[in-house]
Amino acid sequence: MKKLIGISTLLLSLNLSAQDLTNNLKSWNSVSVSYKIDSNFKAKFSQLFAFNLSPTNYSFSQTGIGLSYKIKKNIYIEGGYVRGLFNESNALRRQNATAGWFNTLAVDRVYGNFSYKHDIVKRVSLKHEFEFQYFFPDIEKFKSRSIYSARIAYNIRSSSVTPYLENQLFYYAGGTILSNGIKRNRIKLGLSFKPLKDVPVSTTLYYMYQDEFKTEPLSANDYSVVGLHLSFQIK
Repeated sequence: MKKLIGISTLLLSLNLSAQDLTNNLKSWNSVSVSYKIDSNFKAKFSQLFAFNLSPTNYSFSQTGIGLSYKIKKNIYIEGGYVRGLFNESNALRRQNATAGWFNTLAVDRVYGNFSYKHDIVKRVSLKHEFEFQYFFPDIEKFKSRSIYSARIAYNIRSSSVTPYLENQLFYYAGGTILSNGIKRNRIKLGLSFKPLKDVPVSTTLYYMYQDEFKTEPLSANDYSVVGLHLSFQIK
C-alpha cells in the first residue's frame, strides 16, 4: 500500500491536466485511483496533466473526484466533480474563469454518467457510455455537454492485453456564442494491459484525434494526443 501511494504521489507531481485552444500535438499523462467501499460502491480520484509537444509547454491540468455504483454486472452509474486549470488568457478572463493555483485560471464542472458493457463474441466487447457535464462559470462554446462514447475492445487470449477503438460524439448546449448541436468528435486507438500480474495496476497507451466543427465565429479546437494512463485499484 505504501508503495502504491508513493508511486501515485510521484505521478501527481509530474502530471497535471485541463483543456486549451491550441491546435497541435499534445501529450496527456494521467493517473486514477479507485477505492472499493463495498461490493457496489467505489470512490474515485483522477489527475490529468496535458502538455503541448511543439513547442513543449504546459497546456492544462484536470483533477476529478467521483463515486461509482454498480447496478448489476457491467452496468454502472457515476457522478462527480472536476476542476480544470488552464493557462492565463484574455478569453478565459472574459468568461469569468476563477483564479487557480500557480497563476492559472480554473473552470469547474459536475458530471453524471451511465455505462453498459456487453460481449459481441468471445473476447470482443462493446462498451456504451452516456455522460452529462455541467460547467461553471458560463463558457462561450457551451454551458453543458452531453457525450456518447462507444468502445470496442478485444482481449488477447491468455493475457491482460486489450487493444481497443473508441469514438466519442459531443453535443454542446447553452453556450453564450455558439448554437446548440453536435460540435465535436474524438477517435481514440489504444492498448491496455497489466504490467505486473500480482499488482492491481493497469496501464493504457493511446493515440487520439479530436475534430471540432460548426463552431463559427469561434475557432475550432482540433488536435492530436499521445497519452499514458495508469490506473490503481485499492480494495
